Amino acid sequence: MILYPRSFLRLILLGWLLTALPLLVAIAFVSVSLTHLSARSEAAMQQTGEATRLGWELDEDLLQMDRILRQYAALRDPSLLDDYALARNEWRKNAEAFTQVPLLASLAGRVNALLTREAEGYRQLTTNHGSPQALHEALKDISHRTVGIIEEVGQITETERMTFRAETETLQRQLLIALSLALLLAALLFWFGRRILAQLLQDVGRAVSALGNNRLEQSIRLTGPDDLRWIGKRLDWLRRRLLALQDERTRTLRHISHELKTPLAALREGASQLAEGIAGPLSPQQEKIAGIMQSNALRLQGLIDGLLKLQKAEHVRERIAPVPLRLDAMIQQILATHKLAARDKRLRITGTLAPLTVAGGHEEVTTIIDNLLSNAIKFSPPHGTVRLTLTRDNQSAVLDVIDDGPGVPAADRKMIFAPFYRGPGTKNVAGVGLGLAIAREFALAHRGSLDLIASDEGTHFRATLPLATDPP
Repeated sequence: MILYPRSFLRLILLGWLLTALPLLVAIAFVSVSLTHLSARSEAAMQQTGEATRLGWELDEDLLQMDRILRQYAALRDPSLLDDYALARNEWRKNAEAFTQVPLLASLAGRVNALLTREAEGYRQLTTNHGSPQALHEALKDISHRTVGIIEEVGQITETERMTFRAETETLQRQLLIALSLALLLAALLFWFGRRILAQLLQDVGRAVSALGNNRLEQSIRLTGPDDLRWIGKRLDWLRRRLLALQDERTRTLRHISHELKTPLAALREGASQLAEGIAGPLSPQQEKIAGIMQSNALRLQGLIDGLLKLQKAEHVRERIAPVPLRLDAMIQQILATHKLAARDKRLRITGTLAPLTVAGGHEEVTTIIDNLLSNAIKFSPPHGTVRLTLTRDNQSAVLDVIDDGPGVPAADRKMIFAPFYRGPGTKNVAGVGLGLAIAREFALAHRGSLDLIASDEGTHFRATLPLATDPP
């Protein structure tokens, strides 16, 4: 179960925040990594510079100490020992600073050994009647070792540089990977959020579409934030209101139809008696008037019956008890009832009917087929052809009815299934414009369809009905 925020706006803001979160984490990681790398680089540069400086100063101090010691050996001037002591203190100070550099920790033991070696020689100088020989040899050895230490300092510096370069390249790869993962995660979160948003909007669209297509049986309940659920409640209120209006319209239509039938029956009976001369012989003009009254009474009777049938078609889905029906046999039976009308116009009826069984109501399926065939026969010109094909398409039976009539203009095709619609070319054809509307309602009630197929010549209707799962 998805937990939604209280408002739709908060849902959108939350989606953007979740999408941006991986990028923010990646940016934070990059920032921390670069800060650490910068601090490491600065420390390494300082230590490298300090190590190089101290190495050269150690060497310079040793040269100074050796030069003073040589002068003392030649002149035996006690003041030179004071100069040596100053140079020695500077050298030891630099040596101790050398051992404190973290980068040179591996050389600290060797530098301490140099200090010990020099201290031993200096002790002999001060206690052995001022003989500089031992200290001179010690300085010579220390100078040789210092050169080796300075070379190792260069190697350590180069190693540190290479290590830092490798770490930099590793960090670059890590940053690229982190950024790629962040972008991928952000894209996935964006896709997931877009899918949730699209699903919520799709639910609203389906609810509105159901209202627009008069599918009012199912209650409307929208999930999501509070404001979206509120919209769902208002749409469900509208659905119930439409149902109430529809029921009221149905009751009104039934009442009006019932009230019209009684006087209409009397009118038909009277017109029939007049036409038959029961009240006395009629003049030709009177017979013509009686015929007009009788034909219009019949037309009005057909209109009332059609209205009642259309009203029934709009609510037939709940009352249909589907049974297996051999559709090809029903078409043959209905064709037989139109045999005389087709013969009068000398029509040729051709086609192929596959032996298919559909699931539906017998009366409703008969009405669909009858309306399509009667339309094709009525609008076909004399000596025309009506083509019928019944085929299977997956789990549906498809009936195509094609005639050679005038067809339906492109501008009128959207209105062809509207009640009482009659095209400009149908004025001389009997009918009230309810047959196709009723047939389509019955097809939709069976979870099928009835469509007008675009055709350059004639009219092409296609009815689709679900096949029976257990044919007889």
